[in-house]
Amino acid sequence: MRILLAGTGSSCGKTTASLIVMAALMRRGLTVAPYKVGPDYIDPEFHAAVCQRPSYNLDSWLMTDYSILRVLDSDADICVIEGVMGYYDGTDPVSLDHSTWKIAKMTKTPVILVVDASGGAASLAATVSGFLNMVPENQIVGVLVNRVSGEHHYNLIKKAVSHYSGLPCIGYLTKQNCLNLPSRHLGLVPAVETPDLANRVSQAAEAAMQTLDLDLLLKLAKAPALPTAFLPSINSVFMPNAFDYRIGIARDEAFHFYYADNLDTLRKCGMELCFFSPLHDSKLPDDLNGLYIGGGYPEVFAKQLAENRSMKRQIRNLLSDGLPCYAECGGLMYLGQSIDDVPMTGFLPLSCKMSPKLQHFGYTLVIDRTGIAFPGHEFHHAVAAPKKNAKLVYQVHKMSSDEIWACGYEKANTLGSFSHVCFGDRPDLVRRFFL
Repeated sequence: MRILLAGTGSSCGKTTASLIVMAALMRRGLTVAPYKVGPDYIDPEFHAAVCQRPSYNLDSWLMTDYSILRVLDSDADICVIEGVMGYYDGTDPVSLDHSTWKIAKMTKTPVILVVDASGGAASLAATVSGFLNMVPENQIVGVLVNRVSGEHHYNLIKKAVSHYSGLPCIGYLTKQNCLNLPSRHLGLVPAVETPDLANRVSQAAEAAMQTLDLDLLLKLAKAPALPTAFLPSINSVFMPNAFDYRIGIARDEAFHFYYADNLDTLRKCGMELCFFSPLHDSKLPDDLNGLYIGGGYPEVFAKQLAENRSMKRQIRNLLSDGLPCYAECGGLMYLGQSIDDVPMTGFLPLSCKMSPKLQHFGYTLVIDRTGIAFPGHEFHHAVAAPKKNAKLVYQVHKMSSDEIWACGYEKANTLGSFSHVCFGDRPDLVRRFFL
């Protein structure tokens, strides 16, 4: 079984609704495999905290169709997918490329439309009918009504939706049952910084057991088998053999933006993943063959990172001696000279300043000096100022415009960039970054 919770827009509450549905299904004794459409890192961390298993991204730009189907093939009782933005929002308003709708259509996944009932009743039926009739093959099979004032309010909406669209409502969540998770400049405050998350979700799920029709949801989630048209007849992807390779991976409150499939890929290559904290550990794990420093919020924890001088010194020395390292977004910032004049590791020749505006936000095509071209995504407020001796080896093309810029800071065997990438079925990137 699988189901996708899609929103009418970015603020309809689909993340909290998805978390509550996941938790409610687990209360029924089901194993739940969580997923997130798009390149987001933060929502999957909440999914993982609730479901107690990794949440995988499904992104039709960053990932091949084969990769999407591969990670969606789960042994769980039910796969619950959270959409991104509004259901039809993607990179093109006509083709709807890279939208939640595109993922639902390609994977043949039934869709529950999450609607915000604040300030409306029968009028929500017009919204639902519009989504249902906009394009054929929309996969919408039901409606979840969010932020209702109570049962009477919900019944008005349910009656109107059924009458005008023919779709069933699977229940509702009240305004008091929306978790109200706080946000910061890149989205929700991460799960790792929400210590009462488990208790809050548990309470919300308990209340939702009285307002959601889980039997109907499970009936609607009886999806067809995953399509095989996108799968290659012969799997020609041969990942590098990296047994006996110990890779240090930064993971703490400052660095935790990692795609679950990327970490799985390193394990499949035979690597031993050795997690460490640039915030709290005084030194790296022993006998490392490489480093992976992902994204996160180094700007929020800059002072604490700066004060861990022994960690910065060891990283700087090992990278100077040629240890391979791949640093992505926040990792790039940490390896630079400073963030808003707070001293960082000082290995890469750049300094970062934080801006109130997003920089180069969106999907990109990255062309490396080696000739490798691969899809990327940027989502950051940092502005990098390269020093005179900086060696930039990426040419980055923004997919939604003609904008082109240089990135990809290379020094010794270290490569750092603002681009987030998926390398689950791209052995050339694994070799480029780590070997």
